[in-house]
Amino acid sequence: MKAKSWMAGVAAAATLFVSVIAPAGAMAEETTAPSAPATSTTCATNGNTITVKGTDADAFKMWNGNTSSSNRTFKVAKVADYKISNGTSGGSVHLETVKESKDDIIRAMRELKSNNGESLYMSEDQNGDPMNWLANTGQDSLIRTYANHPGVNGTELDKMQVNVDDKNDTMTLTMPNPGLYVISDATDPKKQTKDTGDTTVDYSGFNNMLVGTPLEGCNVSNNTGVVDLTSEANAKTGSTTTARGGFKFIKVGVGSDRTGLSGATFTVYSDENFTQILKDAKGVKVEATSVGEGGHVDFSGFKLNAGTYYLKETKVPDGYWSGSAAKLKVTMKKNSKGEIELESITDMNVPASGLLSYGEDNLWVYRNIKSITQLPLTGAMGMAILGIMAVLCIGGASIIIVRARKTKRSFAA
Repeated sequence: MKAKSWMAGVAAAATLFVSVIAPAGAMAEETTAPSAPATSTTCATNGNTITVKGTDADAFKMWNGNTSSSNRTFKVAKVADYKISNGTSGGSVHLETVKESKDDIIRAMRELKSNNGESLYMSEDQNGDPMNWLANTGQDSLIRTYANHPGVNGTELDKMQVNVDDKNDTMTLTMPNPGLYVISDATDPKKQTKDTGDTTVDYSGFNNMLVGTPLEGCNVSNNTGVVDLTSEANAKTGSTTTARGGFKFIKVGVGSDRTGLSGATFTVYSDENFTQILKDAKGVKVEATSVGEGGHVDFSGFKLNAGTYYLKETKVPDGYWSGSAAKLKVTMKKNSKGEIELESITDMNVPASGLLSYGEDNLWVYRNIKSITQLPLTGAMGMAILGIMAVLCIGGASIIIVRARKTKRSFAA
């Protein structure tokens, strides 16, 4: 009877131990009860492989730019053997915790607590075989908690034991022999980034897996050893894609050039001291020149990451004052669509020139001038010039007053 009552438990275990595998940040949860054990005339192991089905085979790999150097690294620790028996009433199987790790596994089991903080698993005498007990709980949360902290470390699989099928988006892990295993993602660093230049894709890695190799028959359902991350009941393969992007703004002048000014060259630097000229993700120097009657300065073709950049006008159009050359701080951000876009442009001149403004067509506008007297009076620099002019006027008036007094004294003499 004990073996028979466990059959439903092993069905749950076969389901749950498979389904708890999930990429970091997305936990797989089984939402449907396992089917009832089916009558079987035989029970047998069916190989020693675990297959993980995903939506993107690249999640199973390590990356160096846009090149995959190798597959991810995994460690495995066997936590239970399959004990199979065949009789006139059919075949059956039960789990038996491996002897060499049993003490460590029991210590991990004792960390599974009830709502009032008491250990749910006390001892083998009270609760029976630890892995058998866990299977019979049928509780996803307990199984997930144990999988996160299983009490065993495992040994690294050989590279030949980790195989990725790009066509079918699957990864096959070959275990040393049949049984139930804890499989951990030992990739360093765990987060791997595929960089195509246009986009970056961050793969955050996998949570610990608690999963059994395939069984045939054995009165156990969901016994294929396949983890399907594409199913609705399981978490999808986790990744974050970011589309790099650039920005643009408008260059204008004065007089007839007020609607657009061509011939101004802008260079982007990675530092605020303008010493390191920036190259984008494709190795192209980030530089643009204003063109056309509209004076558009277009950096939208460059592939920039989120962050802060420094923009300097390295060539002022002919006839314009070099002192009005732009020094700008450009901030790029990632939007809700996973795209890099312009967040803001700020004037780095001290005091601020007042030549930068935000246009009605949602584009920033920077204006060149031909002389210092054309600085806008609303800008800090313009106000400073007014102050200087005021000082000069006061000084001139003082000289006139002094001279007038001297003249008056000379007449009095």
